[in-house]
Amino acid sequence: MNRRRFLASVPLALLYVRTGQALAQVPAAAGLRVLADRRSFRFGSAIDLQNINDPIAAEIYIDNVNSITPRNELKWSATEKRPGVFSFGSADRMVAFARKNNMRVYGHTLIWYRVPGWVSDITDAKTIQATMNRHIKQVVTRYKNSIDAWDVVNEPLEYDAPDLRDCVFRRLLGDDYIRMSFDMAHQANPGATLVLNETHLEKKSDVFEQKRARILKIVEDLVAKKTPINAVGLQAHFRPGLDRIDPEGMGRFCAALKDMGVGVFITELDASCHFLNRDKAFTPASYADIFSDVITVAAEHGDLKGVTVWGMSEKYGEPDEKATDPAAACTKRVNLYDENNAPRSAVDGIRRAIEAM
Repeated sequence: MNRRRFLASVPLALLYVRTGQALAQVPAAAGLRVLADRRSFRFGSAIDLQNINDPIAAEIYIDNVNSITPRNELKWSATEKRPGVFSFGSADRMVAFARKNNMRVYGHTLIWYRVPGWVSDITDAKTIQATMNRHIKQVVTRYKNSIDAWDVVNEPLEYDAPDLRDCVFRRLLGDDYIRMSFDMAHQANPGATLVLNETHLEKKSDVFEQKRARILKIVEDLVAKKTPINAVGLQAHFRPGLDRIDPEGMGRFCAALKDMGVGVFITELDASCHFLNRDKAFTPASYADIFSDVITVAAEHGDLKGVTVWGMSEKYGEPDEKATDPAAACTKRVNLYDENNAPRSAVDGIRRAIEAM
């Protein structure tokens, strides 16, 4: 029985949420997975545990992506809440979902400034290094045959500045904590693709140009030390009306990485509609250009390893942090499908970019 027939056979009661409101019908397949598979291209989405438990949400993923990124289930706060006590139940279920549906899994994330309080409370270098090594080894080794790419270090720079971020790892180990993290991950799984993931690298501003320069210097130093870094992740959380893509700056950045033998991933692609009042020319059709342009610049100038959108449907998304803004035109981040599971223009933009590869 194919998936469409299966969902048609699901009892009607299962197609209702707890409030009693009917869920939207599964949208017609956008064909993105078929296209990505035909191009042998990795196209994925962030996913939450509740998505695989909902037959309609799960179907949207199955129809559209060949890779998933567990949004929270592999973060330190989920896998090691207490020292040396690991919990993998939720992550295991996501990996099983991927395996059942012939999807790859992208791991997010190993070392990040947001960690459980007990990690932040560590005060000596020897303990933090041993703690890092234990955590990375346990998590990466467990999924050695299931997860083939990892955000090893996530957001090492300040959000809106080119400075290295203050975190417990840097305070105790210095800037070298980045190299240590990659070496530890490589030791745990020499075959995994290892990524440094960062914000704002695709956007236009003097500060973001400085961020690109700082990341290039970090990568150059890592490569010179023969550190096993394979790619840089461009998060690509776009804010129309506030952000502009920088095709020239982003293109130079991706090309410089390629010259060093380092690839790029688009890792968290989505958009916002909170600042649309600042751009009177923006229309819903403009989302297609945003999604298409980010992918196209990376593909044309760099060694693009894959693209991940940060969610498939706004229907199942969490409220945006600016949801209480009375001027906002939405309450959630913009994905490929809206609150009614109707496709946005972003679907066509992604299709256009992949077809051009």
